[in-house]
Amino acid sequence: MEYIMEAANMVKNKNTLLKSNILVKNNKIHYMKEGPFTSSRSMRMDISPYVLTPGHVMLADNIEQMPFQEFKRFITENYLKKGCTTLLSLITIQREQDLLSSLKKAKTILLNSPIDYYFAVRIPFHKLTASFVRQCRRLKVSAVFLQMEDHSELSSIPWGWIKDALYQFPITFLPCWQNISPTKNAKKKKEWKAIMKEERLSHSVHCPEAGKPLDLDLLMKIGIYPTKGDLRVGGELDYNLYLSPEGHIIETIENLDYDSHIPEVTVHKGTIIRVGENVLFRPGFGNECTVTIPGHFFLNESSHNAQL
Repeated sequence: MEYIMEAANMVKNKNTLLKSNILVKNNKIHYMKEGPFTSSRSMRMDISPYVLTPGHVMLADNIEQMPFQEFKRFITENYLKKGCTTLLSLITIQREQDLLSSLKKAKTILLNSPIDYYFAVRIPFHKLTASFVRQCRRLKVSAVFLQMEDHSELSSIPWGWIKDALYQFPITFLPCWQNISPTKNAKKKKEWKAIMKEERLSHSVHCPEAGKPLDLDLLMKIGIYPTKGDLRVGGELDYNLYLSPEGHIIETIENLDYDSHIPEVTVHKGTIIRVGENVLFRPGFGNECTVTIPGHFFLNESSHNAQL
């Protein structure tokens, strides 16, 4: 099927607005241009009253533990209704030996996923080893969440060995502090950032929340962008349409809070999965996605150092 999305108010990088006309072919973006497609006889769809954003990539925590009906309700209410078209499924393990079996279990559950998905792993900080990192590299897991306690000694990890184990697959490390005071938390974050910068390791200072759109910088570091989280020529048709109140597009862009604003329409791989309150849950419509080169586009597109 071929059609044109006319007069799109397209959001790039969450706060940049671009006016564009988009030619869609076979459920992919074939071409984008600022001016109209005057010679095309394709069906046209005026979306000027809406704000167009990429489909959201959101963190989902321990969904591999859920039976199907609970999984269906949970994904529908907390993800599909919020415009999520890709999951970053976070698996929690307590030791390195559990990684492969836990990942297999999660893959079995997510065979029923209605949207695409990636995998990330959470492990206690003191269990982080070079062999665990090598296993993540082999399995193409590009994000490792670390369970941190207030007594965790950041210097106790042989970071040099961790770095050597990464070898052309720069995994991003995310610290998740538990049971820690705000004052000590700020101190630990400062220490964490200093060590990560010194060792030149890809990292985040903050632990993202489940059920909220992941920031573009993090998507770049992990390697999910630009496959997901972007509207680009050649890319899959994953997007949200937000209704702009009273036609004030600019004001909507500046105040678009993804927690309080709910998209009117969500499209995943060219298929409408949400219109108003109606949500389509298609078991198995989602595919497992893997990261090829984490951080590649972050390093090449950002003017900042990859570790900031």
